[in-house]
Amino acid sequence: RWGRSCDAAEVQRAMQALTGLRLGLARRGIPASAGAAFRKKDYSVHQEHVNNQDMPINMENPYKEPPKKCTLCQVSIDYKNTQLLSQFVSPYTGRIYGRHITGLCAKKQKQISKAIKRAHIMGFMPVTYKYPAFLSDPKLCDIRNLE
Repeated sequence: RWGRSCDAAEVQRAMQALTGLRLGLARRGIPASAGAAFRKKDYSVHQEHVNNQDMPINMENPYKEPPKKCTLCQVSIDYKNTQLLSQFVSPYTGRIYGRHITGLCAKKQKQISKAIKRAHIMGFMPVTYKYPAFLSDPKLCDIRNLE
């Protein structure tokens, strides 16, 4: 080590490490003079100690959430089906819920939005609130205290 003096214990440890390296090379059949040129690590000695019990098991991630599926991909959307469309509208403000709440794919979310806007224009749905007859319908969206 450059710029500092070594005590006797450090010198002793360095000598033991060098002796251990020479013995390890001698066991593998490599002469001690080739120790400086020996740079490649040989892991074949370690392979005989590895058991199959120590190897990781291939399995699915137990914490992985199942992929979200669009609930309306098999359903055709029509602006006259106000009961279906009212599931995606806030009962208090009349706002259309976003994709992160409805869980729909982008294509169906756009179709729902267009159908709701068309139903507003045609007069099938109220604009500022949810139609009271549909307030007791079961919820399709995952809505938790948004209002």
